[in-house]
Amino acid sequence: MLFLRNSTMERQMSDARTTPVFTIQRRFNAPIERVFDAWADPKQMEQWSGPTGSQVTVLSGGIAPGETLHSHYRAADGAEMHNLVRYHEVMRPHRLVYDQSFADADANIVKAPFFDVWPHVMRTDVDFAEDEGGTRVTLRWTPIGATAEEEAKFASMMASMTGGWTGSFDRLVDFLAA
Repeated sequence: MLFLRNSTMERQMSDARTTPVFTIQRRFNAPIERVFDAWADPKQMEQWSGPTGSQVTVLSGGIAPGETLHSHYRAADGAEMHNLVRYHEVMRPHRLVYDQSFADADANIVKAPFFDVWPHVMRTDVDFAEDEGGTRVTLRWTPIGATAEEEAKFASMMASMTGGWTGSFDRLVDFLAA
């Protein structure tokens, strides 16, 4: 039997790549509405968002489909940066979807301040589910429109992302308990 090779198909298959997705999940001992509101109310977000030792200040905007939220972030080591979030879905109390980018003080998207190579936009999907009297949060981060090099850098930093999000989630546990 003779098999003909399809060089166009082979080339397309070899050029295809799978976009990396960072996923983290955590269960919180609080009702789903309370946990969702901690994410969807800018004043509550300021109290827990960011890794341990950091501080987030919301500068402008709101949390609704089509809206943007501009914030300032100060890391534990004193490093400062801005963040711009554009909301796509706000489905209380079950789901948030937004694109997240680094920004300047005027809310213009800029490259990441800590790496020469990093995705400019990351899609964030946050799902909230009732779980035995508490709430399970599943967060997924996906680079959007990134180059292969940016995706590779993103994939290489997943352990660091786990540490950062674990710190944020620890802060959220404390906030919800207060």
